[in-house]
Amino acid sequence: MQCLKCGYDFVPGQRECPLCHEDEKGRGGKFGRVLSKTEELLLVFFLGSMVFLVLLQIFLRNFYHSGIIGGDELVRHLVLWIAFFGAGIAARSSSHVKIDVLTKFMPDGLRRYADIAVNLFSCLVCVILVAASIQFIHFEYQGQTHSSFLNTPLWVMAIVLPLGYVILSIRFALNSLSGISSMIQGNKQ
Repeated sequence: MQCLKCGYDFVPGQRECPLCHEDEKGRGGKFGRVLSKTEELLLVFFLGSMVFLVLLQIFLRNFYHSGIIGGDELVRHLVLWIAFFGAGIAARSSSHVKIDVLTKFMPDGLRRYADIAVNLFSCLVCVILVAASIQFIHFEYQGQTHSSFLNTPLWVMAIVLPLGYVILSIRFALNSLSGISSMIQGNKQ
């Protein structure tokens, strides 16, 4: 079995990861596991598609002096998809970029509160960005602009923005709930 937090392989019968001590259910229980697998599968699909498309473009340009119309634009949008799903995976294991200069000097009890507050604030920011990105998608939809790749509407290619921020919001909320839960369980012991 693989730990959803750190990726360490351990015996399925164990209740927690021996490396990071994450519960076998992971954050969010069954929902968290389904979200994690979906993120990973989509990330692999988009990365594989991007690599294939870039290699195909190189091959077509070098040997046939042509290429895929709009292929470069599609690759740019695939980078966005990969970035958001990668950010979701990083947020899942709390290995995302963060400024933690002050928390390094805090005692453990205070650090837990600070981590919960930072995760809740990050969740709030992502929710605000969901609303802003939905508005952006609406403007793109009204503009009726299309990509040169298969004449795809740009709003379809940019749908990753609200979707990515929703995933990040969920991850930060799950991290907050996990921190609160561990604090409550720690106080009971």
